[in-house]
Amino acid sequence: MITQLFKAGTSITTDIMFLVVLFVLVCAYSFYAGKSRIISFILAFYPAQLLYTQFPFINKLLILKGDGLVVLNKALIFLIFFIPLNILISRYVFAESGYGGSAHVLRIAGFSLAGVVVFLLFSYSVVSLDLLYNFSPTVDALFSTPDKVFWWHLAPLLVLFVL
Repeated sequence: MITQLFKAGTSITTDIMFLVVLFVLVCAYSFYAGKSRIISFILAFYPAQLLYTQFPFINKLLILKGDGLVVLNKALIFLIFFIPLNILISRYVFAESGYGGSAHVLRIAGFSLAGVVVFLLFSYSVVSLDLLYNFSPTVDALFSTPDKVFWWHLAPLLVLFVL
């Protein structure tokens, strides 16, 4: 019993550490590239995911063999849709505002949190990144049903609307 609780606590702790590191990386990118880039990154995810899931030739384009290489191949196919959409959307997003100080930091942190949610959505709905990091069953339960995935898809958009 105690070993099961320890394993559950350890897996939750490693999940939190992984998500904190991911948040710091997205936050660093947001400070480096600016708010408009992270907003276009978040907005480009949705049409890219739609195009990827509806693309009829994904299995024919899987030229790499092996578990890790198939994941890489699928991620590259997704990036073929994502990168042009991100460039296109970034031309029309002007999110640089006059806010400075703590308000600016809070907005960047909010956008970074939305970026982490987008990464989780990518991992659970587009390409399974279990080879990179396999989340615990507790985190898996958050994305277990289509209803929950739908609500998680709305979360980054809500953050964009509020901030």
